[in-house]
Formats: sequence, structure tokens, C-alpha cells
Amino acid sequence: MKKRIAAAAVSAAILFGAVSGQAFAADSAFKDIAGTSSRAQIEALEGLGIVKGVSSSEFRPEENLTGAQGVELIVRTLQLSLAAIDFTAAPTADGFFTNVKNNAWYAESFVIAHYNGLDLPADIDPNKPLTKEQFTHYLVQALEKTGQYPLIKMYINIGDEKDITVDYQGTIQRALLYKLVSLDEQGNFHPQQIVNRADAAAALYSAYEFVEAHKEVDQESPVDPAAPDASASAEAVQ
Repeated sequence: MKKRIAAAAVSAAILFGAVSGQAFAADSAFKDIAGTSSRAQIEALEGLGIVKGVSSSEFRPEENLTGAQGVELIVRTLQLSLAAIDFTAAPTADGFFTNVKNNAWYAESFVIAHYNGLDLPADIDPNKPLTKEQFTHYLVQALEKTGQYPLIKMYINIGDEKDITVDYQGTIQRALLYKLVSLDEQGNFHPQQIVNRADAAAALYSAYEFVEAHKEVDQESPVDPAAPDASASAEAVQ
């Protein structure tokens, strides 16, 4: 497991081109995450070059996650791109989103998210914090663009399901089955709660590990063309 994460960290550093030698140091550059339960995940994502602080020494784990930050982190964590899409002209953010300027630091990630099927509203405000259900919905959509994953059809009882936006119920159920997120001790999800940077990091790292674990399984267990399709027996939760 440690070897796999270390190897992934090196490849991610090459991919993002934003990680210095100090990023792999034992001690995080962030001095304000010692008291958060997501410290390990934040440090892992920092080492992978995925998360950056609001300054060289502050991550601000309790700060609200904005739409701009959330979309950027989801795209980076799951390595979404436009590589497989053929364009006659380069797409621009303002062609899809009324509140995203083409020169914004997050504009490219919004374009990538759009073309990879994340149903971001055309009028999304990138400066507005994301709710837990919004962030989870986008994260699951992004994860499922990275591959086809067998998922047993099982309904999980959520105590406050009535508070979940209907269009998000399916992705939240799948997020729980993928173990990207979890319910609290009372069995509630708190869908309308604003997600903070620490909780987002925990879910992002769970998504990263999920994808990496399935890559490892695929590499170790090549498919026998003559064998029956095992995935055909798994029903996807809609």
C-alpha cells in the first residue's frame, strides 16, 4: 500500500508540475491542520500536488469550500481532461457559464468538468460555498468518468433523506457505497450543510484511493476474453 501511494505521488508530481522536493517532506507545510481529523488526507493530497493552501503555511481546514475550489480540486484529483475530445475551436468558460470569466484561475477546470459530464448549473457562482450534497454529487460524477465500477444494488437508509435534492439522491447513495463519504452516528448526511476544506479533502482522497485501488486490481487481474463478464451480474445503483 505504501509503495503504491509513493509511486502515485511521483506520477502526480510529474502530471501537475507543481510539486517541489519539499512537498514530499515528512512534515506538512501547513501549520494549521494538526487538530483536524482529515490531517492525514490533507497531507497526502499535498504530497500529490493536488491541494494547495491559502498561503504557504495555512490550509484553513474549517474554511468553506467555494465552487471554484471544489471544481478545481475534483478535476485535479481525478485527472479529468479534454484529451479524448476533438474540438474545431478551443472552448471557453463563458460559453457555458454566465459567472465564470475566461481568465479566471479556475476557468479551465470548469470547461473540463462540463465536457466530462458534471452537471454544473450554467449560472453557478464560483465564489459561493458548495453544500455537502453538491460537492458529493459532482465528485461521484467525476469518479464515474474514470472507469466502470461494479456496484451492488443496495439501498442505504439516510435519516435526513427528505432534505436531499431529488436529483442528487442517486449519486449520494453511490457515494456511500463507494465509501467516499459516510453518515453521522445518527444516520444523517446533512446534505444542505456547507462543506469545509477539511471534509472535502477527506472525500477527495477517498475518491483518489478508490480509483487507484481499482487500477491495481485491473493490472493484477487481466480479463480473460473467454471468461464470462463478471460485471454483468452487478447492478448499478441509479
